[in-house]
Amino acid sequence: LDVLLAHSMASVCYLTGLESFAVHKYWLAAVPRSGDPILLVQGFESLNASIGCWITDVVTYDLQADHVTATAELLSDRGFDGGRLGIELGPLTSLTPHDYVRLGELLPRASFTDAAPLISSVRAIKSAAEIDYMRQAAALSSAGMQAAIDTVAAGKTDNDVAAAAYCTMIGGGSEYFCYQPIVTVGRRSGIPHSTFQRVEIKPGDAVFMEFGACIRRYSSPIMRTVFVGRPPDQVRRMVDACIASVDTLIEKIRPGIVAGDLARQAETQLASVIEKVIWHGSYCYSVGLGFPPTWADCPEINVTVGSEMVLQAGMVFHCSTSLRDPGRCGTTCSETVAVTETGCEVLTSLAREVIVL
Repeated sequence: LDVLLAHSMASVCYLTGLESFAVHKYWLAAVPRSGDPILLVQGFESLNASIGCWITDVVTYDLQADHVTATAELLSDRGFDGGRLGIELGPLTSLTPHDYVRLGELLPRASFTDAAPLISSVRAIKSAAEIDYMRQAAALSSAGMQAAIDTVAAGKTDNDVAAAAYCTMIGGGSEYFCYQPIVTVGRRSGIPHSTFQRVEIKPGDAVFMEFGACIRRYSSPIMRTVFVGRPPDQVRRMVDACIASVDTLIEKIRPGIVAGDLARQAETQLASVIEKVIWHGSYCYSVGLGFPPTWADCPEINVTVGSEMVLQAGMVFHCSTSLRDPGRCGTTCSETVAVTETGCEVLTSLAREVIVL
């Protein structure tokens, strides 16, 4: 590649240090084969660049100007208009398909290739400093989960529980979240990606929770289920399977293990319940530096049955198992786990157990 073009806010931040919650805007960090990156930002955002990042080569364009034209002009001015351009493609980048087509029309002599896998391969391996940020985030996530558990009671609402977690994490120093707190109660806990909606907790309900505090844009998620009263046998088997699956992942994670083999070992823990529930099939996915709407930093890196990916020291995963019986309940358990040279380190810090109030 002659130049790498990163367009997602997370990758721009990773490369330059620039942060903004305006992820809907157009961002570009251009990394040439030699030399420092170049930032292209809207003029209004240039203050972010001057204060928040180490890049000195910052090019701006007016609010009314066309960002694709500004990009083509920058690349032409720097001599890349006939080069091989690696472009970060994917659903979270600020370069739309329409922008991509137009950029090709404005740079007819250039050749384009998808550089998203290259960026992921670098971001997936965390430095010691990055993992330390994730330890700090994990401590806050765990504290938020404990506050939520302590708040759950019949007569409280899912909003009450979410507020307790939110106040604990933000009050403890977390930045704004990549995902808002997830708290879903009773029958709604069986609906994937539902969350708090002023629902009162009743005796017999399962309370499904997921939180991820954030330090320097690094998130460390944790998931737990709380039962208000003894759960029915089938539901108990579901949560036991979730915990056993995560326990197996943590026991087996090490550098060199093939992701598909790891997934198959965790899958054995679900055998008794899998035919009666919804299960998405991803046992672990990479987490790290992120912005809304996701803390998943490398979409290509998932631990699933059939994956040939090999785990490496420095990778960090959200190891999660969530089982849902539609219209009845959902159960879950998860930890944020760093792969070490000899095995793994669990960054989050609550006991993995059935919680019955």
